[in-house]
Amino acid sequence: MLGTHRSAADATQVHEHYLKGTVFCGQCGSRLIVCNAKSSQGTIYPYFVCASRHGGRGDCTRQAMLIEQVERLIERFYAKVQIDPETIEAVSAMIHARFDEMMAEGAAELADLASRRAQLGGEQQKLLQAHYAGAIPLDLLKREQDRITASLETIEYRITAHHGHYADARENLEDSLSLLSNAADIYERADDPNRRLLNQALFKTIYIDEDNDVRVGYHNPYDGLSIPGLHADALSWAAKAKKMGQTDPATKGGPLVASSHLTRLG
Repeated sequence: MLGTHRSAADATQVHEHYLKGTVFCGQCGSRLIVCNAKSSQGTIYPYFVCASRHGGRGDCTRQAMLIEQVERLIERFYAKVQIDPETIEAVSAMIHARFDEMMAEGAAELADLASRRAQLGGEQQKLLQAHYAGAIPLDLLKREQDRITASLETIEYRITAHHGHYADARENLEDSLSLLSNAADIYERADDPNRRLLNQALFKTIYIDEDNDVRVGYHNPYDGLSIPGLHADALSWAAKAKKMGQTDPATKGGPLVASSHLTRLG
């Protein structure tokens, strides 16, 4: 059909669309570009076409797709992106429990840093007392004070970073889960510019396969929150926690946290 349109009196033209730059050919991986093909009768047919095939590069055989069809495919895919409230709660609880474990694992290091901080504070006082007593010259006092101050600044940074690191990660986790809990509803109501923003926030790439299946590459942290089996694991974890009367049984969040960079969300 597209071949007929291309042979029509008016040449095919390339146009903009909110999905342009986000959708890719599922066969060869090239971008899908927007073409408005006009028939000899003057009817305009808006299509997505594979850029490689359109430009005569490679051997991709992906057929052109009506833009409206691709829009509907992605709208339906968002139903898979959206996570139900029970699963959202379970995923959140499991990952927060893992954060708690990771913070506890760092407690010994924090204790050492706090002890070293107190030790350096004592050294500062002794240096001042020795200087006032005339036992230490001013230039030596200054060098030692600079050394101690630099060490204290490093310790304060590490202590603050430890707490802020997880605080930021927890906040961003909740923001991400909040979006996933309403993704399909938001996308359905959004205008074209906001649909573009939502797609760009969630996905690196959206592939449209020959059989009209949709595959995506998620941005961090949505890649980690979409790991196969995660939702089932979280629901099982939550059920076990409820049965045990606690909220922090042994978690499966270690590989998840590492692979999705959830602790680096801040």
